[in-house]
Amino acid sequence: MSSPPPVSICLTTYNRASVLPGTVDSLLAQSFSDFELIINDDCSSDETEAICRDYQSNDSRVKYFKNAENLKMPGNLNAAIQRATGDYIANVHDGDVYVPALIEKWKEALDAVPSAGFVFNDYEMVDHDGSRSLARQSYGGPCVSGKEIAIHFFRTFTSCVWGTVMARGSAYRRSGLFDARFGFISDVDMWLRLAKDHDVAYVNEPLIAITPREPNHPYSFVHWRHDFWTFGIYNKHLSLYASSLPEEVRRFRRTYPRRRLQFLAYQLLLCLRHRRWDRVTEGLAICRDADGPLLRMLGRTFGRATNAPEWYSPDYWDMARLRA
Repeated sequence: MSSPPPVSICLTTYNRASVLPGTVDSLLAQSFSDFELIINDDCSSDETEAICRDYQSNDSRVKYFKNAENLKMPGNLNAAIQRATGDYIANVHDGDVYVPALIEKWKEALDAVPSAGFVFNDYEMVDHDGSRSLARQSYGGPCVSGKEIAIHFFRTFTSCVWGTVMARGSAYRRSGLFDARFGFISDVDMWLRLAKDHDVAYVNEPLIAITPREPNHPYSFVHWRHDFWTFGIYNKHLSLYASSLPEEVRRFRRTYPRRRLQFLAYQLLLCLRHRRWDRVTEGLAICRDADGPLLRMLGRTFGRATNAPEWYSPDYWDMARLRA
């Protein structure tokens, strides 16, 4: 019986048949070819299955699975990872295009940094009009302290690591599955969990061309649920990093209420600037239940409870509230 390949590539997809072939072709053309490509389809209703079945019949590395029901993110990603057999597990997205050396460079980076739990890289951003720009970090070497990843998140409310990484299977097994409480951005929580106990490998080259989501995708613009998930991850990891980053955590805890207010105000202004009145009315309705007097006054003066989105409940403010 042959041993499993060293790398499992987990490609999660849902109703993106029009862009999926470009992604799969770039993965099958990798210079490092000893891998299994697990395509986990979250119950797509378009031509995704037919496309994937065709690839599977022509390349033995391709393994296609279709969920019996829609699991959403992160359930679909968890299902793919649980099927992976490789020592290294790469998470990749439908629609993105990968340079031929991606897997080779990721594996070389993890081999060179045994203390690293995962590896990420620079990104090339492709806009709707075809224009391109680089998303680049200032890390100088191939090894980044996990604490730096956490500090970046605490300072900016954003992750410098996006959803496309390759992690050690052993690190995933120790850390556990992606946390469904944080929905579409549960990967941010995962990278912080892995960074707490590991260094992080970094390739300072743009190995991935990130294509934009469709304009009607729910998270293609400001989304208040996304913000609550961010606050929940933030508060969770302030507690988890308290012993390894005591001074920094004390500072970020002290400034959190002011910075959270500034963040939400900026998001509301962004919605106004782009005339996204749907998001404005949702945000004002949500602010009616805010735990701070300024936001609560704004919400109760200008917001209507009937404009709150269907996913919302006042319990979301518990996620955003600083824990003792």
